[in-house]
Amino acid sequence: MFKKIKDNEVYKKFKELRSNPQTKAVMSLALWFIFFIIIILFARSTSSSSKSNNTANYKKITSYEYVYKNNKSTIFGMKYNEKQIFNILDKKYYFDGENIYLIVDHSLSLENNFDLGYLKITPSMIEDLTKNINYTQNGEARQYLIPLINFINLYQNDTEIDLSLANNYNIIVNMYYKNNDLYMIKVDLSNYYKFYNLEDDGVLTIDLYNKNKLNNFTLEYEKMLGVIK
Repeated sequence: MFKKIKDNEVYKKFKELRSNPQTKAVMSLALWFIFFIIIILFARSTSSSSKSNNTANYKKITSYEYVYKNNKSTIFGMKYNEKQIFNILDKKYYFDGENIYLIVDHSLSLENNFDLGYLKITPSMIEDLTKNINYTQNGEARQYLIPLINFINLYQNDTEIDLSLANNYNIIVNMYYKNNDLYMIKVDLSNYYKFYNLEDDGVLTIDLYNKNKLNNFTLEYEKMLGVIK
């Protein structure tokens, strides 16, 4: 087999060119050029793979228990589809997808002008924010730089102020996985606070538990509201 290769006209020509110092230098440069092209194509392929994998279908996470915490507060709760029950300090609330009610004993009292605030930052919202955005690996987390204006438009639909300056800022989202299972989200909103001249509450940490394993706990509260008889 090796004898056939050595007798091949192409191989003989290759040896002839390699023996010439001038053509040898050109051939070496050509080989290096091909090598770098392969490296660049591989890097682009890896980047493309990361981009295509950064949407993990968080919208399929329809029920879970959660803990939201930052420097100012800690909120414990459960979510089932669009409905939630949560505790802030010593008060318990029910959100039916439209309104928020204070739970007192076995009755519900409508809470007017109550803003869900951080609880609007759900895995589903995070999916919308990170869609088509590449991430970088930050230790154990996938880190995303999200344009601040994208966050504002989803979080509060603020149309009363000029949002053009928001294009100069990002928020940082870190997604933590264990065995490809999302278990924690950290959202750095410092630029959001800076943009609105608000006191910085610190990094928002969202811990997720028992995803898609909860029974429909909303039925008893729907009965209190008279939705179910």
